[in-house]
Amino acid sequence: MITNVELSNLEITNLLLETLAYEDNDIDPSGQTFKGYHYQGSQSDLFRLLNGLLIKKEIKPINVAMYAGAWGSDSNLLQEYRNINLSRSEILKLYQEFNNLILQGVIAPGAYGSYGPDLPYFHVTEYGMQCIKQVHILPYDPDGYLKKLKKIDDINDWVVFYVTEGLRCFNTNCINSSMINIGLAGETIAEELISSFLVYLKKNDPALYVSFKEEIESPRILPISQKYKKYLGNQQKYLRKNTQDKGLSTLKPKLDNSSSEIYATFTRLTRNSVSHPNEIIMDRVKVLMFFLSFVDYCELQYLFINYYKLNS
Repeated sequence: MITNVELSNLEITNLLLETLAYEDNDIDPSGQTFKGYHYQGSQSDLFRLLNGLLIKKEIKPINVAMYAGAWGSDSNLLQEYRNINLSRSEILKLYQEFNNLILQGVIAPGAYGSYGPDLPYFHVTEYGMQCIKQVHILPYDPDGYLKKLKKIDDINDWVVFYVTEGLRCFNTNCINSSMINIGLAGETIAEELISSFLVYLKKNDPALYVSFKEEIESPRILPISQKYKKYLGNQQKYLRKNTQDKGLSTLKPKLDNSSSEIYATFTRLTRNSVSHPNEIIMDRVKVLMFFLSFVDYCELQYLFINYYKLNS
């Protein structure tokens, strides 16, 4: 999904790690990868392959085609849209994040053999090898993001729909609209969580089922955040009464009550604040952080949803 939106430092860091981890031969005309060179090379190699990744994933407008280069070349001077599909400010971010990877111990100056002991040559450290195996899938790769989301067992089609719309909005720089869709996806999960827990209680604790049903179906319409708080409270009551339910007891520590409540409430409040006429403009990086954690949040919540459904 090609966009003119400027990439953030976080996105550029992720692209650097993706480039180092990339194993296919389609981001370089000669099929070169860092894996093929034992995860060492020069800054020019890294920046050239990163340009190929930008083209492969259709992240930025293509001003510079993929180009080949001798592995280990030390010509690492970048110029906007002349040898990389990045702007001047994005190139400066690229330099910043390359050096941050050194400070963090992901890569280190020098490479074995005929390269040399100093920059521009470098190698991926043992710690770095673990890092590049855990690269995040960010919104600039909507296909990869949705592929990971759809791997969640029995995920609600509406969650996928709202996230898809959110990705489209994010990648066209409609940040408020993107946050609205993330909020709607979060509310869909909360509603499904509450309804599946209610059915679960009907079978496993009829008395608690009655009281919980009365709480969430009171004449006064409750916002989803209040319903979610009541769900968490009744889940605790159930576990205290039914200590024999080892399955749910095992799942419970996976999702901390306070953090999940904060996440659910904040997404709702943020979604509400940007969906009504006002002067609030969401920060792109803040919304990016929501996307970064959202799939993991979904995976955890669907462990509970699917457990409730399976045992109802």
